[in-house]
Amino acid sequence: GKAEGNISLFWFEHGWFWFIPLLDGTTSIGAVCKPAYLQTRTGDPNQFLRDTIALCPALATRLENASLIGDANATGNYSYVSRQMAGERFMLIGDAYAFVDPVLSSGVFLAMQGAFAGAEVVEACLRQPKSTKRHIRRYEKAVRHGLDHFTWFVYRMTRPAMRRLFMAPRNHLRMREALLALLAGDLYRGTPIYRSLLAFKAVYYLTSVSMLRQSISAWRNDRAALKANGREAASV
Repeated sequence: GKAEGNISLFWFEHGWFWFIPLLDGTTSIGAVCKPAYLQTRTGDPNQFLRDTIALCPALATRLENASLIGDANATGNYSYVSRQMAGERFMLIGDAYAFVDPVLSSGVFLAMQGAFAGAEVVEACLRQPKSTKRHIRRYEKAVRHGLDHFTWFVYRMTRPAMRRLFMAPRNHLRMREALLALLAGDLYRGTPIYRSLLAFKAVYYLTSVSMLRQSISAWRNDRAALKANGREAASV
């Protein structure tokens, strides 16, 4: 129907699912889960995916007549950031510099926006070689500014306050527009959404305070997961 081709997100107890219709009629489905839940897997990834889908009734109903056309895969957090963005005769663009856990393929848009900004910097450096360092600093500041905003959102995606705001969206102070712009990677080129993003962050924190017990519990779980990941990384 009218929703054909739309990407859907499904929240459940241990994380969230993506649901992305593809042009060939298949659908990409996967779950981003908390480490503690992933560590409970004992069987093969295919069965674990089916069991995880069963924990989300809305998604399970939508997939009632669906069949798996390929094997499921499981992987850990592969986000990264480089120590240096630019130097003598080189610049890192898009994923060459940093990759953040994707939400709605936003990384593609972030990379393209960074490429536009990078091309402008290269042109400016060729025209004004003596000002190269200043142009590169401006580029680095713009890219890090955009990534900081996006990373803030990603790492709070599963928090109770974020779920509440998503399930009851309002557009006060253009906050919904700002969030859509963030997900579209529109964070570099003088976009006018920063005040609205700040307003959204303020509402998020106020909402977190209003549901303090759930917020503290989620924060503790996230901290425990980070520590567990650190121990695993140290032992590899």
